[in-house]
Amino acid sequence: MNGCPPQSNKLLLFLLATLISGCSSPDWLPGVGDKEHKSQAIRSSLVAQPGQPTGLQESWKKSVASRPDDHFFHPVRFSVTSSDLFVATYQGNIVRMSRNEGSILWKKEISESVKGGLAIDDKRVFAGTEDGEMVALSRTNGEELWRQKVSTSVASAPVVSDGKVFFTTLDNRLYALNAETGATLWVNNNAPEMLVIMGAASPTVDQDRLYVGYSSGDLHAVSMANGKLLWSDNLTVVGGRTELDLLQDIDAAVVIDGRDSLTTQRRLLFAVNHQGRLVALSRDTGARIWSNDLSAIRRPLVWNDRLFVADVDGNMRALGMEDGLELWRGNISDGLLTAPVRYKDLILVADNKGRLFSLDPTSGRVLGLDRIGDPIIADPVVAGHDIYLWTNHGNMIHMQMPQ
Repeated sequence: MNGCPPQSNKLLLFLLATLISGCSSPDWLPGVGDKEHKSQAIRSSLVAQPGQPTGLQESWKKSVASRPDDHFFHPVRFSVTSSDLFVATYQGNIVRMSRNEGSILWKKEISESVKGGLAIDDKRVFAGTEDGEMVALSRTNGEELWRQKVSTSVASAPVVSDGKVFFTTLDNRLYALNAETGATLWVNNNAPEMLVIMGAASPTVDQDRLYVGYSSGDLHAVSMANGKLLWSDNLTVVGGRTELDLLQDIDAAVVIDGRDSLTTQRRLLFAVNHQGRLVALSRDTGARIWSNDLSAIRRPLVWNDRLFVADVDGNMRALGMEDGLELWRGNISDGLLTAPVRYKDLILVADNKGRLFSLDPTSGRVLGLDRIGDPIIADPVVAGHDIYLWTNHGNMIHMQMPQ
């Protein structure tokens, strides 16, 4: 990989940073010191330099939107169904596309800017706006069904479950709306932060509860029925000296260990914040099982008793789920990585430099690299044999492994 100054990842990353008052050009970022990350196991010294492509082939590439303004991003979460793609754009449009050939079926402008991303149910598409509204459209034709005003800019992509729409706002509120009517059912409040990373993690649904992380570093488990707090934890790391150290956001969605063999006492969830802490908690009580020093803003991948994490310094890491011990680590990028995803027996991860990497999950070795060209901020989506990449130049790319 090309060399870069040690803080360049963080400089790029937090062009993502924003003041809640609306400032989006953090002049304090240059010169920020890089924080040392400590491992609980032997660090891999291999810096991967793959000499071959991933083997994936591009089937089609369709222009959906223009590039955002400098230092801004298209919403990172899009949805894939058996026949369609639904994507939101920075310019405020919701677009339905054909999954097979990428043709645009309808396009609807709902705001000057959409934040976070979108979610769908059987009948509707839901998206939040910078103006502080949640909007529902018809999946069939894009007709607006309802629009609900909330306290401030919608920060996360919504999630839909049990006839309710859940999302967080920039001032650290968790909303539950009626999916059919848009009526507010309940609101869970948390103290707002003046300095936050742009965007927020979507709530994670777990049977009758939600897990939600806030920019304060707080992690809450709440009842889906009424928003009542069931338990809480805080991932804040005390002792930072710079303004970057104040960014304690939990921007990665909580992930759940769904292994059926676990006892009730060992039903785990995993959460990570920007400034240095990855934790495993009991899903039922919130009791902390283990903790590891690690900074990330992307959702970890749970696979085969391991946790795969893309950190803010361009490293891919594998940790044991039961104890948090690091199994391998490889520095693969001088940019900002997406969340890792599983594709067949490989791990795929992209970066904002327009590269797509394939890794061996056992060793962490980079097996292949494709130069896509467009910066990729949104996490790749795997649907069967298909891979979809939503680039920050406004292109949707479909890739497959030849049969």
